[in-house]
Amino acid sequence: MRLHQDCNFLVNVISEALEPDPSMTVDKWSDEFMIIPKSSGSNEYGKYRTNRTPHARAIMLALSDSHPCKRVVCQVASQMFKTQIALNWFAASVHQSPSNFLWLMPTGKLHKRIAARIDKTIDAVDVLRERVAKPKSREQQNNLDTKEYIGGALFIATAGASANLSEVPARRVAFDEVDRAEANVNNEGDPIKLAEARQTTFKHNKKAYYYSSPTIEGESKINELYKIGTQQHALAECIHCGAAQDLIFEQLTDDSKYPCTECGGLHDEPDKPKLFKNGLWSEPIQEGDTYSFTASAMFLPYGWTSWAELKEEYNQAVEKLDAGDETGMIVFYNTRLARCWERKKEQTSAIALQRRAEDYKLNTIPSGGYVVTASVDTQDDRFEYKAVAWGVGMECWVIDYRVIFGSPGDMDTRNKLDEVLKTKYTHESGAIVAVSAAFIDSGGHFTQDIYDFCRGKQFRHIYAIKGENTPSKPILSKKTKVDVNAAGKYVKKGLSIWMLGTDTAKDLIMSRLSKTKGRGVIHFSADLEEDYYKQLTAEYRTTRVYRGRKVSSWGLKDGDRNEALDLMVYGFAAAYYLGLHKLTERQWQNRKPKVYDQNAEPEKNVRKIKRRKDNSKFSL
Repeated sequence: MRLHQDCNFLVNVISEALEPDPSMTVDKWSDEFMIIPKSSGSNEYGKYRTNRTPHARAIMLALSDSHPCKRVVCQVASQMFKTQIALNWFAASVHQSPSNFLWLMPTGKLHKRIAARIDKTIDAVDVLRERVAKPKSREQQNNLDTKEYIGGALFIATAGASANLSEVPARRVAFDEVDRAEANVNNEGDPIKLAEARQTTFKHNKKAYYYSSPTIEGESKINELYKIGTQQHALAECIHCGAAQDLIFEQLTDDSKYPCTECGGLHDEPDKPKLFKNGLWSEPIQEGDTYSFTASAMFLPYGWTSWAELKEEYNQAVEKLDAGDETGMIVFYNTRLARCWERKKEQTSAIALQRRAEDYKLNTIPSGGYVVTASVDTQDDRFEYKAVAWGVGMECWVIDYRVIFGSPGDMDTRNKLDEVLKTKYTHESGAIVAVSAAFIDSGGHFTQDIYDFCRGKQFRHIYAIKGENTPSKPILSKKTKVDVNAAGKYVKKGLSIWMLGTDTAKDLIMSRLSKTKGRGVIHFSADLEEDYYKQLTAEYRTTRVYRGRKVSSWGLKDGDRNEALDLMVYGFAAAYYLGLHKLTERQWQNRKPKVYDQNAEPEKNVRKIKRRKDNSKFSL
C-alpha cells in the first residue's frame, strides 16, 4: 500500500515537471498569479486586478508573446500603471517564456528603487520565487544589477552608462522614464538604439516597452516614439448614453464634473468604475510594429487623485504662470495631462518694452519695492552694475544701471565697484534701503580677481557666481567651495561660489517680460537708455544638441550684446538666494522698508530701555 502511494506521488511530481508552462497573455497571467506586496508601499496591495486599471489590459496584450508588435510605447501620466505593467510583463516572461531581460532606468537612484521593487515582487509571487536565484546565492547571481532565473537573467542598468547597454543579448527591453535619460550615452549614440541593438539575435520574437511622461514639445523622446506608433488614446463610456469619448481636462466644469460630449450628461468622481470598466482605446491611426498609447490622469481610478484635485493643481500652476513662472504648468502638462508643453516662441520686442517705461527715477524705489538685490557683469574693460527692487509676488523694478570703466584686474576698479555695492536707495516712502545681496559674474578672463574681491564679503551676502546653460538646471543650484589649503583640502570657511541655471532663468525672465500688469511684472524706468532694452531682448530661443538630444536653448547673434539680460539673470538668482520667491504676502509686509522721521527728537529713535526685575537695564 505504501509503495503504491509512493509511486503515485512520484508520477504526480514527474507529471508536473513535464507539464508545459502556461501560455497566457500578460493580463490574464497577472490576474492569475501577480501579487502586489504590502512592503512595496502601495495603498492597494494584495492580488493584482486588471479591472482596477482596465486601460492597462490593452497594453499588456500588446506586450504578450502572441501579439505581433515589436515595440510598445506608453506616454502616460505619472503614477498610473506604467511601471506595474513592466513588472507584470517581466514576471509573466520569467514564468512562461524565460529569456534575457534588459531593464533600463534613467538614473542610479531609480535603478536602486526598481531593483528593490522587483525583489519584493519576486518574494511575493510563488511561481517567481521558485524560479529566481536566491539573494547572495553561491551558484547564481541575485544582486542590484543582475537576477538570474531558469532560462535567462534580468539585467538592470542605468541608461547613462554605455557599457551597461552593450554586454549581453536581450530578447526583451523595458526602458523607464525615457525622457529623463541621457540621450547620447558617452557620445556613442541614442540609448534607445543601443538598447535595441541588444535584441539583434531575436529578430522574430523580440519586444521592447518604453514608458514615460513627456517633456517639452520638440524635445520629448517618448512623444517622438508615440508619433511613429498607432497613437491610441484612452476612452471612457458615458454612463447615460454609452458614447465612447476621450476625457479632456479643459472640459471639466467648475465643480469638477465631466459632461458627455454627446448627450451632455454629467459624470462625477464615483462614476469612474463604470466610465472605465471596458478599458477602451481609440482605433489605431496607422499600422506598424509600434503600438503607442497615451492616457492622462483624468483616467486614474476612483480613490486615486480626483478630478477636483487635478483642478486645484491646475489653478496653482495658472497662478504661477500669471506671475511669469511656467514651471508649474510644465509639470502639470507633462505628469498629469501626459502632454508636451509648448514653449512660447514669440518674444517681447525692445521697442515694446521701452514704450512701457514708467516715470519713476533711477536710484529711487517705487512704493511696491521692498528688497534690493544687485548684480554685476564682468567684461574685459569694465564692470556693469544693475540693482533691482523686489515686491510681493516677485514683482520687480529696475532702479539702477551703471558702468564702472577700468580693468577688473585693477584694484582701483574693484574698489570703485565695492563703493557702488554700498549704495543706499531712497524708497518712495522716505525709507533708506541698502542692497541685501549681490551676485558677481566670475566667468571670463578675471576669475581669480573676482574670487579675491568676493572673499570675506559673504557677511554682506556678496558672492561670485558662474552660469551653466544645462537644460532644466535650477536657477540657483548649489554652492561650491573653491578655496583649498596647502594640503589640497577645501577650506571650511573659505570662498564659495554659486552655480546658476542660466537657461532656466532666461525662460522665467522672458515669460515675465510679456506681462504688463499683476504679480511678476518687470518695471522699467524712463531713465534707461534704448540700448538697455536691445540688450535685454538680444537672445532668442533656438534648438541645439545636448548629449545627443535636441533641446531648446537661448542663443545670441554674433556681435550683439546681452549684458542687461545677464544682469537680470544674476538678479533673479540673488532674489532666489534670499528666498524671496517663497515669501507669502504677510511675510512680504514684514519686509516693507521702515521709515524713520529724520526731524524727530533723538529719544524717539533710540532703542527703548526696559528694566529687569532686579532694576538693572537692558535694551531691546
